[in-house]
Amino acid sequence: MKSHVRSLSILSVFGLLVVSPPFASADEHHGLYFNADVGGTLVNNTALNEFPDAPPGGKVEFNPGMRLSAGGGYRVNDWFSAGGEFGFIWNTFKDADGYFSQTPLLANIEFRLPNRSPIVPFIGGGPGMSFNTIWFDNDSLGSGSRVDGAAGDVVFAWQAYGGLRFKINEYMSAGVVYKYLDAQASKFEVDNTSQDIRFGKTHTHSICATFSMSY
Repeated sequence: MKSHVRSLSILSVFGLLVVSPPFASADEHHGLYFNADVGGTLVNNTALNEFPDAPPGGKVEFNPGMRLSAGGGYRVNDWFSAGGEFGFIWNTFKDADGYFSQTPLLANIEFRLPNRSPIVPFIGGGPGMSFNTIWFDNDSLGSGSRVDGAAGDVVFAWQAYGGLRFKINEYMSAGVVYKYLDAQASKFEVDNTSQDIRFGKTHTHSICATFSMSY
């Protein structure tokens, strides 16, 4: 009889370990959240639709740059949240002394895959706008005339992202995220130039470290 009880006890403990493995972590806290990320960016070659005195058919090439983002919202449950974010993306021109910056302001929805490990996959995205800026230090693109100054434009943009987060506890997590930002064509009116400057659509890829905290 005692051996049967001992066997049942061992089986019970084994069953608990299977159902609740030692690496199981607490569920994420629901409610308000804040997140931030920082990392590097690559912008695809972009059509140079117009530049003062430049021949048509040119393109703009960019050096690798950086991205900073912050956002917040409401975590409805273990698998869904909604909110927004703003960011700053900065890349210098490869063939000119100047830079191109994007400041996206976006709505986001996010879906997560809850599981009993501390690693949580997630995907998300949403629409918004981007405040795009160019600056030239007496230089040119596409064999055009030299430009000295800055200009900006506001365009429609949307974003998609995905990554992995490691749950530190039920309130905090850290991980890595890939973000793709698609922004519409920009038109820049720089002072003292004979023509406007027009870029085609921009496609920006970012890999960032991310941190999230809920309240």
